[in-house]
Amino acid sequence: MDMAGDASEGAARGDAGAAWLSEDATPRNDALDKLIISLFVPAMLNFLIIPLVGAVDVFWVGRLEDAVALAAQGAANQVFQSAFWIISFIPSVVAPVVAKAAAGGDTKELSKKIGEGIFCAAVVGAMGMVLMYTMQERALGIVGVAAGSVTAHQAAPYVGYRALTFIPAIVSTVGFAAFRGTLDVMTPMKITLASQMLNVVLDPLFIFGVGTFKAMGVAGAAIATSISEIFSAGLYTTLLVKRKLVDLKDMFRPPSAAALGTLLVGGAGVQLRAVAQNITFLAVMRAILTMDSTGTAAAAHTISSQVFQLGVIAILALSTIATILIPQRMNSMEKGGPREAKRVADRLLVWGVVIGVILAVLQAGAIPFLGVFSSLSEVQEQAKMPCIIGALLQPLNGIVFVGEGLMQGHQAFLRLAAGMFVSTGAMLVALNIYGNSLAGVWFCFTVFNTFRLFFGLRHHFFDGPLAPRHIDATIAKLEVETAAKAAAAKTD
Repeated sequence: MDMAGDASEGAARGDAGAAWLSEDATPRNDALDKLIISLFVPAMLNFLIIPLVGAVDVFWVGRLEDAVALAAQGAANQVFQSAFWIISFIPSVVAPVVAKAAAGGDTKELSKKIGEGIFCAAVVGAMGMVLMYTMQERALGIVGVAAGSVTAHQAAPYVGYRALTFIPAIVSTVGFAAFRGTLDVMTPMKITLASQMLNVVLDPLFIFGVGTFKAMGVAGAAIATSISEIFSAGLYTTLLVKRKLVDLKDMFRPPSAAALGTLLVGGAGVQLRAVAQNITFLAVMRAILTMDSTGTAAAAHTISSQVFQLGVIAILALSTIATILIPQRMNSMEKGGPREAKRVADRLLVWGVVIGVILAVLQAGAIPFLGVFSSLSEVQEQAKMPCIIGALLQPLNGIVFVGEGLMQGHQAFLRLAAGMFVSTGAMLVALNIYGNSLAGVWFCFTVFNTFRLFFGLRHHFFDGPLAPRHIDATIAKLEVETAAKAAAAKTD
C-alpha cells in the first residue's frame, strides 16, 4: 500500500482540490486504486459472508415448506436487526476515531479508544438485551405480527434467543471497527468466516434436529446464530489483546467524562440516523405483513431482501473504506492532507457507480434461481418484480452509500441523521401512496435513496470541509494544528 506515493500524487496537483471533481476521479489502476481494491475485496468478502449465511438460514427454513415459518423468520430477524442497529451506535463512532489515533502512531491512545468503545458497547448491549427479551411481543407488534397468531408463535422464540446475544454481537462489531480503523481488513474477514461457518454447520442440526438435538424450526436458526455470535466476540477480544491493540484493563475501565461526551455526541447522531433508517425498514415490513394473511408476500419479500442485501453489503464495504481513509488523509499532511482526502473521496464515488452497475447485472441474472430459496411457486412469482427493482437500484445505492461513508469519515453524524429523517419521511409518504403491493413497496425505496443521495452529495460538494469553497480553509486549519503540535513537541 503506497500511501506516500498517493500523497505525493495528490500534492502535485496543487489547486486541483478546488474543482468539483478531481482530474483523476475515474479509476485508472494507479496506486490509489490498488489501495482501494486491497481494502475493498477482503472487506466485501467479510460483509458478504453474513448475508450469504443469512441466505442459508432462509434456505433451511424454506425447506420446512411453510410460508408462515419463512414469514416469521423474516419478521423476527428484521425486528432484531432494527433493534440492534438502533442501539449499536458505538462502532460507527469508533472506526474514524481509531483511524485518527492509528495515523498518529500513539499506541496508548489507540488502546484507550478501543477499550472505551468495547466498555460502552457492552453496557449498551446489556440494556438492549434486557429490553428486547422482555418485550418480544411488543417488538413483533411493530411490524404487524399480532400477539397469539401463528406467525408470532414461531417468531417470538427467535427474537428471545437472539436477544440473549446482544452483548457479544455489539462487541464483535466494535472489534471489527477497531481492526478496520488500523487498515486491517483481513483479520475481521477470517473471524467472520470462522464464526459464520459454525452457524452453517449448526443450522440444520437445530432447525431439523438430529440424534440428541431436538428439532426447533425457526427458533433453531436463532440458536445457531447466537452461538456463532458468542464465538465471534471471543475471537475478536482475544486477538485485539494478543496483537497489543488494546490492553485488557482498558476494556474494563469506564471512559473519562470528556471521552464519554465525544462518544455520546457522535453516538447520538448515529443513533438518530439508525432510528430513522429502521423506522423505514419496520414500516416496510409492517406494510408487507398486513398486505395478505397467507404470508406469501412476506415470504417473497424475505427472499428478495436476501438477494438485494448481497449487493448492498458489497457497496457497504466500499462505504466503510471511506470512513477510514478520509480521516487518515484529513488529519495528516504527511499523507496528503485535505487535497488528498478530496481525491480519495472523488475516486470512491466513481467506484460506487461502477460497482453498482456490476451488481445490478449480477442481481438481475440471479432472478431465475429464486426457486433455491422456496419451492412454493406463488412465492417465487411474487419475488421476481422486487428483485428487478432492487437490481435497478444498485447503481444509485453505490453513490448513496459512499456519500454517507464520506460523511461518517468527517464525523458529520448529526448531518447524516437529519438527512436520514427527511428521507424516512419521504419514504413513509410514498408507502401511503404505493404501499398496497409488494412491487409498490420496493418502488418506494427509490424515493428513499434519492433523498439520501441529495444529502450525501450536498455535503461533499457544497457544505462539507472538502467542498470547493471550503477546502482552502480546511487546509489552513490543518497547517495551523500541525505547526502547533510541532512547536509543542520541541518544547517537550
